[in-house]
Amino acid sequence: MKIELNDSYLIGSGTNRACYTHPDDSNKGIKVTISGNHKETNREIKQYLFLQKRDISWDMLAKFYGTVETNLGKGEVVELIKDYDENISKSLDDYFRKITSVEDIKRFIDLLFELKEYLYREKIYVKDLNAVNVVYQKFDDKNGRLVIIDGLAHSNYVPFSRYIDSLKMKKVDKSWKHFIYKLKKRCSTKYNPDLKSELDKRQI
Repeated sequence: MKIELNDSYLIGSGTNRACYTHPDDSNKGIKVTISGNHKETNREIKQYLFLQKRDISWDMLAKFYGTVETNLGKGEVVELIKDYDENISKSLDDYFRKITSVEDIKRFIDLLFELKEYLYREKIYVKDLNAVNVVYQKFDDKNGRLVIIDGLAHSNYVPFSRYIDSLKMKKVDKSWKHFIYKLKKRCSTKYNPDLKSELDKRQI
């Protein structure tokens, strides 16, 4: 039986995919392809299954619950990250556009260090790691964690790099450095310039 999705469940959409609240479970989301082919989605599913097989910690990565058929096509069922007040957690991009205090900047950089440690420890490669694909989940008004919700699709160019730790870590390292580079670049146009100064100072 197909799950019926409509605009009342829509959370947001990008260039190729849209995310909806699961009609039967408000703690889950359903991602569906809205344009182009399903290549990126299939790669992401493959990467999720690979990580499940590795039995990684999902502390800072939204969980994957399989696929479903919807009226809009095949959908990925994923954990919907929410704050303590039940609102859907906002992206790092949203927060970085607004933060002004040095205290908040330092707090978010501490969280970035925690995310980095998690990715390196669990050897998780995120192909499209950026401030839109990472959300800040608030536990209360002052505490929370960063969670990756998208961008996990793995390139098929070097498939055996999934299984060789040295190659895997090179990809993790490259992805992280590119993420920080993009953050610094956006500081001068979208974010607080003090954020770049703190990123440089902390050498994350």
